Amino acid sequence: MAELSPEQLNSLDRETLIIIINSLKAQLDALQAQLDSANSMLADNNRQIELLTEQIRIMNQHHFGKKSESSSSMIEGQMTLFDSFNEAEFLVKPDAAEPEITEVVISSYKRSKAKGKREADLDGLPARIIEHRLTDEELAKKFPEGYKELPPKVYKRMHIIPETFIVDGHHLHVYASKNNTGDIVTAPRPADLFRNSIATPALVASIINEKYVNALPLERQSKTFKCNGINLSSNTMANWVIGSSEQYLSLIYDRLHEHIYDSRVIHADETPVKVMRIDGKKVSGGRKTYMWVYRNRPRKKSPPVVLFDWQPSRRADHPREFLKDFSGTVVTDGYQVYHTLGNEREDLCIAGCWIHARRPFAEFIKSIGEETAKGSIALEAYGMITEIMHMDNSYDDLSPRDRKKQRQQHLKEKVDAYFAWVKTKYGQITHNSTIGRALAYSINQKKYLRKFLDDGSIPLDNNYAEQAIRPFTIGRKNFVLIESDNGAKASAILYSLVETAKANQLNTYKYFELLLTEISKHTDDTDLQFLDDLMPWSDRVQRECPSLYKKS
Repeated sequence: MAELSPEQLNSLDRETLIIIINSLKAQLDALQAQLDSANSMLADNNRQIELLTEQIRIMNQHHFGKKSESSSSMIEGQMTLFDSFNEAEFLVKPDAAEPEITEVVISSYKRSKAKGKREADLDGLPARIIEHRLTDEELAKKFPEGYKELPPKVYKRMHIIPETFIVDGHHLHVYASKNNTGDIVTAPRPADLFRNSIATPALVASIINEKYVNALPLERQSKTFKCNGINLSSNTMANWVIGSSEQYLSLIYDRLHEHIYDSRVIHADETPVKVMRIDGKKVSGGRKTYMWVYRNRPRKKSPPVVLFDWQPSRRADHPREFLKDFSGTVVTDGYQVYHTLGNEREDLCIAGCWIHARRPFAEFIKSIGEETAKGSIALEAYGMITEIMHMDNSYDDLSPRDRKKQRQQHLKEKVDAYFAWVKTKYGQITHNSTIGRALAYSINQKKYLRKFLDDGSIPLDNNYAEQAIRPFTIGRKNFVLIESDNGAKASAILYSLVETAKANQLNTYKYFELLLTEISKHTDDTDLQFLDDLMPWSDRVQRECPSLYKKS
């Protein structure tokens, strides 16, 4: 519209002025709409920047910060990248020729002893006494009128003898009748682990212990053996590891599976691992599969059992099959698959984990700092959950019946207040923010997080499962992919026996040696009752394979 002078405006009639004013108003409305749209886009961008900033802070905390709240991460945060092949499965070749003793032992090697110097409590370890005396001549010179001996001064030092390898030469004595009747008798030959193999229970147990307890890859073990004059290829060791798990140790695994059902509470968790070959078919880049873990809550009549179960997917079919004979409570991290099982069966209860409800708040607080977090929703939520957990910890020494009573009298009110508070705060913040998602987790898991109030035997957290699965996640850093599904199943068996032995306070090496020695004697048995004597909690195993580790 052309600019009008005051004189021109004064000469315009009323109808023309109304038209001009309406036109200007329309233009102002259009400009205001554009401004509102721009402000809205700017606000959206600011919110997006805030969300990304939150995520960056939390990611930095995951990678570089303290891990006091970390175990297995939540569903979207679990580890998936590793460093090299799990060579026990990758290198195994069933038809590979066994090495001869002459090919293994390097005769020119001379071993030296390394001495330790730290004074320590050596109770329970083999000991030797080293006497330090003066000669008769020295004593006569110092005490010409005679002497008497006082109690000696005693101090202790730690000495170490590096790995010692011994070739066992088995001489089978042969007997014949003096009357030349033709009768010839040979002394019985001990059972071999594998046909025409130089492997012994002690050697294979040591290899398994180094790999599955100490996370030492077979290739590194091979190099260590060479330094000690032993030529053992990683391929040969891989054959022994997989063969022993399939032929012998799987029997113990199956028996442990039966025992875990004696518990009223089982903890469950899962973590991803890639497998290259499934059902004989190679998958480019490896297929994402899952290692599931189940751990009972030990009681006087239910010793601790930890079982790993490798499966090609994360579907409900796998825990459904594993838990088909179990009646009781399964404590989980909130994965929907377990909720599906709970809805299918009246005898199966699913309980949630308060540590998982608290963790995102803790991570947010650490990412921005406690000083900055003062007065925030995250700090308030963290405090409320921590108070609930600390109060429940004070009931640990009570019976399940008394614990339920205390929970109903003192904790129920605080739990109700927490969920009411969560619902109120959730309506005040952006839902897709870090805190919004954390509050949504508590809202969605409310039914399962409250289960502990109705049963004194149900714990508040899933720490048992997270602690059990952690050694696997540490060990898998040594491999990118498991070569085959058979190898993955063997790893599940070995990790199960390792973690169950540790939970029962056993020396894992001695336990594997005992298992391989005894089970190889019963390869033709149809009655497997002898396995009861080899359970980690049996009197014999506790007597022969105790861990000397002492907790302070």
